[in-house]
Amino acid sequence: MQNDKHFFLQKYFLVRSLLRHLIVTVLAFLLVAVFAFSAYQMPFMSPIAETIKDYKMTDVYYHILQDTDEADTSDVVTIVDMSDLYTRRELAAALEAIEQCQPRVIGIDVVFEGLKEDSVGDEMMAEVALTHKNLVFSYKLLDYENDSIGHAITVHSFFAQEEGAVTEGYTNMPRNLYGGIKRQLSLGEKAEGKLVPSFITQTVAMYEGHKVGEVTPDVVNINFIPRKYRILSPDSIALHPEYIKDKLVLFGAIKEENDRHYTPLGKMAGVELLAYAVETVLRKNEIREVNRWATVAISFLMVLLTQMMLSIYAYWAQHRRITFFRVVLSASFTKGYMMFFFISFWMWMAFVLFYTYDVTLNMGLALSAMAFLILARCIYDEVIVVLYDKKNGK
Repeated sequence: MQNDKHFFLQKYFLVRSLLRHLIVTVLAFLLVAVFAFSAYQMPFMSPIAETIKDYKMTDVYYHILQDTDEADTSDVVTIVDMSDLYTRRELAAALEAIEQCQPRVIGIDVVFEGLKEDSVGDEMMAEVALTHKNLVFSYKLLDYENDSIGHAITVHSFFAQEEGAVTEGYTNMPRNLYGGIKRQLSLGEKAEGKLVPSFITQTVAMYEGHKVGEVTPDVVNINFIPRKYRILSPDSIALHPEYIKDKLVLFGAIKEENDRHYTPLGKMAGVELLAYAVETVLRKNEIREVNRWATVAISFLMVLLTQMMLSIYAYWAQHRRITFFRVVLSASFTKGYMMFFFISFWMWMAFVLFYTYDVTLNMGLALSAMAFLILARCIYDEVIVVLYDKKNGK
């Protein structure tokens, strides 16, 4: 009978303890919800809301790798910088020089709009474009109307007016990413009512030796794990044919300020951004995101485990026999260090998942709830005291 009573009491206190952990965890998430609502509804907190909206844990991971790892040099992509070439004669000559080194494909990140006064330069550029079949040119999509039509206007190079004359792909960023950090590039977009392939799609298909199949409107989560790209000037092309032979060469401007974009690695030239995107598709190492509901479930489990471990630590600290250790280990600053330890542990686990499997878990929700854990515990304990006093008529 005594053993049964002892077992019942153990089970009762275990259930009660688990219930407390669950309630405190739920309270922490409710506090996050209140804070988020305030941030989005109150005008003076709008800068905070925008910061939260544009925040990604992958940005932190990339900077960690940028600061600690020696970046590998790409063995697939080489960039030829056209920043110091100002005429179409010079551009055509540079492309011919690249062709002499036998690249597998050349992706050209410039649109040759209209004819120039230098007719010879126009003729030279047109001859290069129409003679060589391993070139992919870029074009622009303008004036987005709706999901059915897409972009109403397309701007092509002067020699690409006839459909199929040259291989082309648009280089526009996805519309909802203008003005923010560039983390994605699209594989297909609607233009004049038809789904058309992007510059990335066309370039990768040509490099792999096949035609573009069914075009999809998917976006690529670019893998920005730091990588070095060999950048050649037009004058050094003939000196380094080994960097071009059988490579995917991107021909664009590294120094053009108007074509620089903010990325997780800092400000980057558009042609280098294309290099990261192209290599992501080629290597099939796109960063995959854990879906929303799985993120919520995993975040809840993380916070619950953190709450349980903090409670176990608090119980252990309070039962030290030596008063000095009991006071120090139970102090607020020590609990703060313990919270920092658990947050660091979860971030490390998420980083390992990212680095090993190219999978990113949005830690924002879990970290926010952990930040409110101590407040949630105080609220819970205060409510319990009030209810206890009320029950006993105090």
